[in-house]
Amino acid sequence: MAAWLALERETGSWIIADTGRMKKVVHGMGSPSSQRPSVQLFVGGPTKLQALRALNPHNNITRQSNVGFARLHQTNVVSPYSILVIESGLSPRPQEAWSRQKQDMTQRHHVQGSHSRTYQEMRDLLYREFLFPSAHVVCLFAADFGGIAQVKSALENWRYPMAPGFDDCDRILPRLVVVLTESEVVQQDIVATEESLAAAAKPRVADSVIVVDLRDRSELSARSRFEPLRRALEREAEEARAARQDACLLFSAAHLQSLFGKMLLHVSQQSGLPFDCIRACRPSGSKQGDTSEYLARFMTTVEEARISSHTVAAFVASAFVMDAYPPGMHGFNPVLVFRKIYASDCKYALRNWTNTRAEVFCQRVEKEFACLHAKLSSAVQSIQIRKEVFRSQKSVWCDVKTNHVCLFCLRRPPEHMMPCRHTLCDTCACIFGQRSHGAEYHFDLACCPLCLTQFSFVVRVLPPTKGPTILVLDGGGIRGVVTLGFLKALEEEIGALRGAFDLTVGTSAGALNASEIMVCGSTANEAHKKFKAMAREIFPPTRRLPTILSQSLSLVKTWITDSRHDSTVLDQTLQRVFGATRCLFDWAGPAVSGVRVALTASRIEDGSLCLFSNYQGAERSKVPSAYALLVPNDLPLWEVARCTVAALGYFTPKYIEGLGTFQDGGVRVNCPLRTALHESEVLWPSRKRPDLVVSIGTGYASEGSSVDENSTHAFLKGGFIDRAIRTFLSSPAVDGRRGWKDALDSVPQDVQKNVFRLDRILPGELPELDDINAIDELDQHDYRISEELTKAWFAKALFFELDQEPTFLQNHYECRGSILCCKHDAAGIVKQIAARFPEARFALSRGSSLGDVDGEYGCSKCGYYRKRVSFKVSNLHETVDLGVTGTTGFSSIGGFPTTVQCLLENQQADSPFGRSDHSRDRWPPSRGCYCNSRKRDQTSPDSDKASKRRRLSSL
Repeated sequence: MAAWLALERETGSWIIADTGRMKKVVHGMGSPSSQRPSVQLFVGGPTKLQALRALNPHNNITRQSNVGFARLHQTNVVSPYSILVIESGLSPRPQEAWSRQKQDMTQRHHVQGSHSRTYQEMRDLLYREFLFPSAHVVCLFAADFGGIAQVKSALENWRYPMAPGFDDCDRILPRLVVVLTESEVVQQDIVATEESLAAAAKPRVADSVIVVDLRDRSELSARSRFEPLRRALEREAEEARAARQDACLLFSAAHLQSLFGKMLLHVSQQSGLPFDCIRACRPSGSKQGDTSEYLARFMTTVEEARISSHTVAAFVASAFVMDAYPPGMHGFNPVLVFRKIYASDCKYALRNWTNTRAEVFCQRVEKEFACLHAKLSSAVQSIQIRKEVFRSQKSVWCDVKTNHVCLFCLRRPPEHMMPCRHTLCDTCACIFGQRSHGAEYHFDLACCPLCLTQFSFVVRVLPPTKGPTILVLDGGGIRGVVTLGFLKALEEEIGALRGAFDLTVGTSAGALNASEIMVCGSTANEAHKKFKAMAREIFPPTRRLPTILSQSLSLVKTWITDSRHDSTVLDQTLQRVFGATRCLFDWAGPAVSGVRVALTASRIEDGSLCLFSNYQGAERSKVPSAYALLVPNDLPLWEVARCTVAALGYFTPKYIEGLGTFQDGGVRVNCPLRTALHESEVLWPSRKRPDLVVSIGTGYASEGSSVDENSTHAFLKGGFIDRAIRTFLSSPAVDGRRGWKDALDSVPQDVQKNVFRLDRILPGELPELDDINAIDELDQHDYRISEELTKAWFAKALFFELDQEPTFLQNHYECRGSILCCKHDAAGIVKQIAARFPEARFALSRGSSLGDVDGEYGCSKCGYYRKRVSFKVSNLHETVDLGVTGTTGFSSIGGFPTTVQCLLENQQADSPFGRSDHSRDRWPPSRGCYCNSRKRDQTSPDSDKASKRRRLSSL
């Protein structure tokens, strides 16, 4: 029997080594997703081996019986179901014969807090918290233990751990079979022996105990001698399967493989605590942020809309069913699932209700949840149940609109507003949308699933193996034309800017430019014209006399009116430019939704930084932040812009009801680079670094004249007021260039190479924020973009995904995958890459060429691009840098450098219990062009089975 688990010492602590034997056995089954094997554990010594040989005469099942701690085998005995046999011993020390020849395929779990533990203690830990809970039937051979007393002693050490707040509802203990083969092992009759063993085993080791007495059969043949044991095991296995079937805990082989891996990880990290099976099987990303808070927001919304509790209960229950049972999920008992996963969220959401009313509502939701679960089948998926509830309640929800919670899942904040003004999150866009034509990870919604309004709406999400691209725009008043000069030049190089970046963060003038280009969809050239016209309206030209009297009168006027300029004119101008009703968080019109924009402002009540945004971020509650994110309902964009440009001393602050009074964000972060990087971590926490960051300034003076000599009045120069003003204006918060340098110092070195700064020296003194006479002069400059930045952007438009599990060959892994494009017009991007990288080809940074970039890769009709590549790594954790290279240098594609292990995790390759986005073709990925007439290519490792190559043992 091949080795499965081993216990090893390393640097003083213990390691549980998993050879991947379970995975190999499961992959060898005909249909691991539908086969539900019985798991039998045999514990003992020589007698155990005799029994195994007799019970499995056609298998060399006892081969390598002294290798490792536990061994695993699938029997080929005639049975209506598969039988997995686990065999383990009672050795007081590690097995010396454990082979290390497969160490590169072995997953090693370091057991926390195991330095002082002995081998016997570790052995008991594995029996207690892994092997016994994993088995349906456990067979112990009393003679190998040394007698019944020793068996009872072992059972006492193998009691499953208990903890406050944990229940046993999602766990069934094994049925215990104790075999007697020698007369001296028992001193009492069989009934009394069973009772004493049951007292030791129940209720924390086994569900039932029987004794099989073979003491008078030693003279028979091996097969005849153990025939009563075979029959007993068959009966006990049937009983165990029936109990698990009734409890919804009879798992498929594919689920067992994953579950065993999760249990081993739990034992190594949290030994002593019960294993929570239902929570462990939840898909990755199913709990993002504070889900109870979003349900509470929903309940507030329905209370305001006065919707009946019966209607709400069915609506909530169907959302929970969709979340709990994605395609591939095991059919856990719905009552247990509700009470373990959703009941606490309901109680929190109803915390302001009376106890009786809240309890009645929770019971109603639980009942609806169970009823809807009963409709699930291989032909009826949970999303269909959710859609049916939408259809039946269409009239109720048509006019219920909110941007505080996604009405489709009730578990996350919304990130997109559809034309009907219903909002949804990224995950629900994937669930309810269809693969869009034109670019990867774009999803089409032809109608609102809730109100059934028909439209054309496209959502883009960041590919899981790709990092975000970020645009950061400084503040600077009229010097915002410098930013626009660079943006125009950048647009000439890479095309339309709105779809060029995943996140844009702007301050003051940078916020205006971000609003015009990223929110309104203007070109940089159009934004440039509007900015200059707007600046001339809000900053009328005035003649400033350098006399003390003139400066004094100006200072007094500013002091009395709290502004140098007419704020009413600013209000009217912004309202005309952005419209009276357009919001920051709004329908994107015909453009693609998913372009994140954040605009900085400062709250005057406490001076804190705030961000107005068109997104929220599902993981925000998990990441501490020094600023608040504001996404108010129906707040017009012009009012947000008014908050962000209310420069201190130039315009009055802006009051927003329910939120506070705001002024220009430049008093806190004139260069919001650090803020943008933090927001990137909130939005995409699984990405280790951004792919590309472009920070654009508003010009700076040469050293020694960075602070405007006219920024303070002549009669104040040299005094503490002058010094205070100069210190304030030169601080990293207000001075964009200093803010850039300060933020860059905190950026890790491996990220800095992907951060680009676009700025220019301005001759002489810096013009004041409102010096409209300088705007044309600032415009007279030859703005250019470095070739390095342009090449990096085009390379980052491509990303890589694995097409199958890496294959282990001798001393390395062979990795096969595809290079894809996440932007529209992939053919145009590839042409640009070929032009900017002469002799362009894909390669690893270490020099391995992976083929040309611009060959016949994809479909010429629809523009789909796919380049198949393969490369080798020595281990799954080796860092790989894949990119585009040519005679002009190398540039990494999106998501690189990274490791193959990270690729597997980000692609959720190990997701037998389903995915939160309900996708069924992401692993192994189905690939194909966008033409409706072409079928997608199901990239699967099955075609490689004939080669008998070994797959990686674990993900």
